[in-house]
Amino acid sequence: MGLVASFGVVLTGATGMVGQAFLRQRGAHPVHALVRSPEGRDWGDGVHVVRGDLHGIPDALFPPYPYVVLHLATKQRDTDGTGFERTNEDGTRRLLSRLKGDCRGILYGSSMSVYGEGPHWGVTEAQPLRPITALARSRVATEALITEHAARNGLHAALLRPRFLIGKGDRYFLPAFVKHLKRGVQMGDDAVACSVIDVDDLGRILWALARRMVETSQPEQRPYNVAHARPLFRAELTATVAQALGLPSPTVKVRVPGGLLHVMREVPIRRARTQAERLELLTRSQCLDVARLAEVLGPETALSRSPVDALRSALNAFHS
Repeated sequence: MGLVASFGVVLTGATGMVGQAFLRQRGAHPVHALVRSPEGRDWGDGVHVVRGDLHGIPDALFPPYPYVVLHLATKQRDTDGTGFERTNEDGTRRLLSRLKGDCRGILYGSSMSVYGEGPHWGVTEAQPLRPITALARSRVATEALITEHAARNGLHAALLRPRFLIGKGDRYFLPAFVKHLKRGVQMGDDAVACSVIDVDDLGRILWALARRMVETSQPEQRPYNVAHARPLFRAELTATVAQALGLPSPTVKVRVPGGLLHVMREVPIRRARTQAERLELLTRSQCLDVARLAEVLGPETALSRSPVDALRSALNAFHS
């Protein structure tokens, strides 16, 4: 593997929040996107749309020049009750088995959920993986599939583990927080903190890692925590959102005992377990250490951006 000035990216999950941010940051590099239903979108120059899915991958997806795979096509919610294995694990196996040509590496959109139950402060990539949800377990299994394939075939692998994504396309983090705040409720006390990353900053980070895979001769297989380096405290989140949206300060601050969360997780009722997961995310600190990624990308990158500044930008997107 030598230095290569030009390369492409094979992208799965192009219609999701991260996939769209990645495309917004693409510059001159071509992207080959696997899309189940490509109609109704303006994909722009340099995006070669290939119709298909992980269980039906056309040969046309793979370019005749060096490329990196960005794998974001994962099932996030089990609304149909069929589980996560078919898409997240079996789909990944099929993708890996079809890689052809001059593939240099694989970027995978995983999650901090692989570390298990919180609270978490300064979690590094050396933290043991203790997934407690079916989705998190499927992510751990997918990480292992990609790492093993990359090591066996001399490819790079980067497993990206963010916590909360904010910015354009956010349908979960800010909407949920704003809904509670409009009711006068703050989930978690002021000292609760969380790791966030603006999705467009994440798009830039993904491009930097893809470029590094093409330009680095020695293959590496590594997980990376991804977030703005400083966590966002709940007091900052509340004050910034309330000011931007003209909302009063909350009258109620919800704290949930750890014992209650444990009981809810053990109840054989799916809705109770789901609610326990949401309450933990909203009321327990979820903070990542991103020193490993900062060492690779350099200190003066999107990682050093103030999370409050990123939140203000996200609120502009939320308004629009």
